[in-house]
Amino acid sequence: MSHLFAVLLVLFALSSFSLAHLQLCHSCLAHCKIMPDGKPQLDTCECGQGGDSCEGQQCFAKLELFPEESVAVLQKGCVDGLPPGIDGCNYSGQTESIHCYCNGQFCNDRTKLNNFSPAPLPVLECCECSQPGGDEQCPMDSCLRNCRGNYCLVDFDGVDQGCGQGMPRLQNFLRIPNYLSSFQGGIACAHYQASEETAVNGCVCTEPSGMCNQRNRTIRHQMQSVLTRRADDLNYCYSLSSRTNRGPFDAEIYRKSTTCEGHFCFLSLSTRELVVEPSAAIDSEISQFVANSKPRHELLAGCLKVDDDSKVSVGCTAEYSLNLTEPISVHCICDSHLCNYYDLLARASNGTLKREESAEESNSVPNGRILIQDAVDENGSSIGTRNWPTIWQTFTSLLIILYKLSYFDFIHSL
Repeated sequence: MSHLFAVLLVLFALSSFSLAHLQLCHSCLAHCKIMPDGKPQLDTCECGQGGDSCEGQQCFAKLELFPEESVAVLQKGCVDGLPPGIDGCNYSGQTESIHCYCNGQFCNDRTKLNNFSPAPLPVLECCECSQPGGDEQCPMDSCLRNCRGNYCLVDFDGVDQGCGQGMPRLQNFLRIPNYLSSFQGGIACAHYQASEETAVNGCVCTEPSGMCNQRNRTIRHQMQSVLTRRADDLNYCYSLSSRTNRGPFDAEIYRKSTTCEGHFCFLSLSTRELVVEPSAAIDSEISQFVANSKPRHELLAGCLKVDDDSKVSVGCTAEYSLNLTEPISVHCICDSHLCNYYDLLARASNGTLKREESAEESNSVPNGRILIQDAVDENGSSIGTRNWPTIWQTFTSLLIILYKLSYFDFIHSL
């Protein structure tokens, strides 16, 4: 009977662990009208009450505004592998895009997220200038114009300076841990590319003195701390850019890849795109628009250089919604030679990629990184449904063990 008691304890522990680390989230897509005051009519836009759900480590809700079409799109789902410190609602680079993340069962609804209201962030002055295609010449030591935002940005390849609202896109790409608490008041610069057409070379900064994106200040930092840093300690990475509407990628796509060098390698997949198009109503005198989510697969793999390794979390973030058999998006960063191969994408997509350290424990990892367990299957698998063992699969297996132990106890009692 001691065996029976031990098995029951294990069953209870595993069930409690699963329930503590995964939660149910609303999973849906809806659209609604933008009112004359510029605000979406959220009471008609809310979705997810019909029972559609997914299971993940956290939940998300994304509100995208299309002012010209007077329509707003709301998407909800679940997310795995977010770096620590991302919670609540924030603008995602611009006021037309609001991204919310939360913890708790079905936390991604309108009431719990305060009508998807973005959190207030400090405002600062930035330089504004856009040189490509125009007559402007962005000065090196001053600002052509000023703008106000939550962060300043500069793009060296396009010679573009400006302001951003909320959380910078670079924060999502680098998977910066605890961005709001650790990196406010500083600068983050990076150079990453999957091909010559997809290169990004720039900085974001939030120095409270303002004008932190002056060209002479940022370009010197970019040259010394990004492009030439760790020149003798770089990783080879697969370099690949591909797009198709014909379905999921497989490992054969890597036959088209080349290589590049960086401090880190990255891998990004998107499988859906939000499309705003005219409605099918023919008799309407006023054009009305609706939103749809359509298949569109894009894969980027390449190399990444940053000004500070501690600003990067190694790991994968995957988003799911609408009970799809594949994720909406997967973004991974790794730090060894040719680590951004297809098998990393496949394991991140189907849930077999496990993190050795939780998000809360990442500060104890060198450079604040989240470590990744080595693959058991080096060849990977096709991208498809996540195959995590559920509580009921665990329960069935333990019942079999319980039956066998009961049988042995019965035999020994004879």
